[in-house]
Amino acid sequence: MTAPPIPRVSAYWAPWEHALHTFLARIHGDRRLAARFLPAAAAEPPVPAVEAITVHLPVTLERGLAARAVRHAVALYAVHQGSIAGGLHRPDGTSIGAACRDLARLIAPDHTLVQRRERTRFDGAVEAETLDELSTRLHPLMAELGRRRIALDHVRLAKDLLWWETPVGRRYTRNRWEEDFHDLAPQLPHHES
Repeated sequence: MTAPPIPRVSAYWAPWEHALHTFLARIHGDRRLAARFLPAAAAEPPVPAVEAITVHLPVTLERGLAARAVRHAVALYAVHQGSIAGGLHRPDGTSIGAACRDLARLIAPDHTLVQRRERTRFDGAVEAETLDELSTRLHPLMAELGRRRIALDHVRLAKDLLWWETPVGRRYTRNRWEEDFHDLAPQLPHHES
């Protein structure tokens, strides 16, 4: 299976963001490589691949934390993508909050109890205090988003995970995800046909 073509990348992407985007396209075409990033994998994720992305990060970031955030982002992508043929990475800024909002609207468009359950699952994820806890709580949501073919921007998710490592960044990311979840502008769900 060949990887899907890489869409034209914005000139505003930092080099590490472009490297991550390119690596996600590679993972999409290589299921064995993707499986190495899943939480159930016995093998440690390929360190050279993560280092090839984190080498482009600003020197002000602590490399160990950045590498963890990138590994978590790639693992969440692998869970999200699953065995779906079409790509679920949308380089358009769609956050996990917006994707969960679309999931809730897709499942129950009329604000029913089912939609409140999705809200509770989202709240449980954003209340995480550590990156590991957040990643663990996002895994079931990512799997559900994948089953429903709801796409999101995994490069933005990686940036959010980088922010999550600090208390101020965690608060900023939570607020932005909450704002995206509660966006009441009428929009069709972002999912692939």
